[in-house]
Amino acid sequence: MPTLPDTQHIRKLHFYGGPTAAFQGEMENSAEQARSVQVLYHLALRHGVISPSAAREGLALLPEDQADAAAGRVLLQRVLEDGDFLAVRVVR
Repeated sequence: MPTLPDTQHIRKLHFYGGPTAAFQGEMENSAEQARSVQVLYHLALRHGVISPSAAREGLALLPEDQADAAAGRVLLQRVLEDGDFLAVRVVR
């Protein structure tokens, strides 16, 4: 398992995608979503965007039985289903 980056400086992540790179949603860096934010930030740093192949990598890093991984799993599943890319913007 890779060493995941520190996310203490992140308040939330914004996601943009689709043909017009429209705003798709955001994820707060809270205790309920901490693991999701950490993995999604890791993917953005490693790949530049969250692509379907990056989404598969991220799903492997987000345990199904961990509550703070649920939101990330939903987002990554959507990337796989849509076959689209998501750009990630960090809000500090």
